[in-house]
Amino acid sequence: MPIDWGGREFAELRPGIFGATVVSADLTVSMYRYAAGSTWEEHEHPEDQLTAVLSGEIVFRSAGEELRLGPGRQVLIPGGVPHSAEAGPAEVVTLNVWPPRA
Repeated sequence: MPIDWGGREFAELRPGIFGATVVSADLTVSMYRYAAGSTWEEHEHPEDQLTAVLSGEIVFRSAGEELRLGPGRQVLIPGGVPHSAEAGPAEVVTLNVWPPRA
């Protein structure tokens, strides 16, 4: 099934962070567009999360560690691990994948 992200409606989920989501029986996939300098506060969820950076640079923070990711880089965040994200000096676009929530 082709996904046309350009044709999807992006909702503002946090100040400066817009997202669109596709859900199947086995996956939840979201594309997020972060404005420069926008942040996603520390949070956690029971599902593992795979985030791939499509453009820009983003910093993930977890357990006092900081991970800077640019285009083509990915991070796997285990379920239950608190984490936050901060966009760099330019827009950031990420693709995020989770198993479906029960």
